[in-house]
Amino acid sequence: MEVILRIGDDSFVIQKNGMPYQVHPYIKEHAELWDEINTYAEAHPECVTEEQPYVPPVPTLDEAKATKKAQIDAETSAAILAGFDYAVDGVTYHFSYALDDQQNFSDTANVCLMKQAGMPGLPDSVTWNAYTPDGDMVRLTFDASGFLALYAGGAMKHKNGTMQRGGERKAAVEAATTAEEVEAA
Repeated sequence: MEVILRIGDDSFVIQKNGMPYQVHPYIKEHAELWDEINTYAEAHPECVTEEQPYVPPVPTLDEAKATKKAQIDAETSAAILAGFDYAVDGVTYHFSYALDDQQNFSDTANVCLMKQAGMPGLPDSVTWNAYTPDGDMVRLTFDASGFLALYAGGAMKHKNGTMQRGGERKAAVEAATTAEEVEAA
């Protein structure tokens, strides 16, 4: 009988009904069979193959840095897409900043700039969705200057600040000289 002894957990792997079968020393239902296999293994060491537990390879410093930078990129993108808070008339609202919202903010800001420049035929105001601290959706109306303040002081401040923090973290990763410093970034 061929027996594999798994060093990490002292289990045995044998063939049972033509299939590999693992027998653990700490499972009550396996106790009797494990004792039989252990007795056999001690009597026939030539039939026992020791199997070392799998130890994943330790990544190189460059691999760890690449992984961490990808993680930071994903976290930065998620933080941007999560949206931002901005106060309007003394109430702090949450504004969505998913990809389609980013495009809508940009397009609307361009319309507001054109309105301020005197281009005829453009609307005097824009209505925008926002969320109260309780999560209720409300519709807020902005004139051109009010919307541009929301765009610059809310959306762009949020996106640029989040990207700045992500860039700083990635710079710390690049400067790291140990795996611990990479992980801490």
